[in-house]
Amino acid sequence: MLKQLIAKLKIAELSALSLLFLGVATMPVAAEIDPDLDPVESAVLGTDSDLPWSEPVQINDPFEGDFVGVFDRHFFSKRLLNTTVRVEVQSLWTQDFIRVLSTIRDIDCASAPIGRILSPGCSEFSNPKNITQLLIKINGEILTLERQGSIFPVSESVAIALKNAPEAIIPIRLVSDTGEIIDSEIGAGTVEAWKVIYGTGAIAEYPSEP
Repeated sequence: MLKQLIAKLKIAELSALSLLFLGVATMPVAAEIDPDLDPVESAVLGTDSDLPWSEPVQINDPFEGDFVGVFDRHFFSKRLLNTTVRVEVQSLWTQDFIRVLSTIRDIDCASAPIGRILSPGCSEFSNPKNITQLLIKINGEILTLERQGSIFPVSESVAIALKNAPEAIIPIRLVSDTGEIIDSEIGAGTVEAWKVIYGTGAIAEYPSEP
């Protein structure tokens, strides 16, 4: 399905470029391919989310409106205070913004059960991090995004870099408000979906950067 969307995107890009040469304003390419995308009814990220990861979707959020995006998820284990914890990084990539959620999950079988009980005497703890800076490394170049409110705004230059990223695993670095650094990655499937999200028509809608 994604290959077909990218093929349609290339045709739409040619149409968008033709209109640009004629001085006609264009709608985002993402809007042109909405009917071909699976719908998702919320833009919320969460550790219990059951989402179609790494593929373009039509998001119909009751608070944020309707738009196209791609969800990504990566998890790994790390040592923390002499114990092994599971780190999960979720992200949402849209034409206008990026949202990131990083959560550390730990299972405690030593103390009294608090919260969700997994087995007698064991409890699961989730500790979300307040991420304030997002770094993306593409072709040796590091893009640095600062959080504004609950999102990382996407500029025209960032959109172009994401659209042209090689279809491979892309490393990212998250920095929390306490200075903690979490290194993670974006899967190749999500990177391929960026070509749909940040197509030529979509980029044409961005205001010119100073």
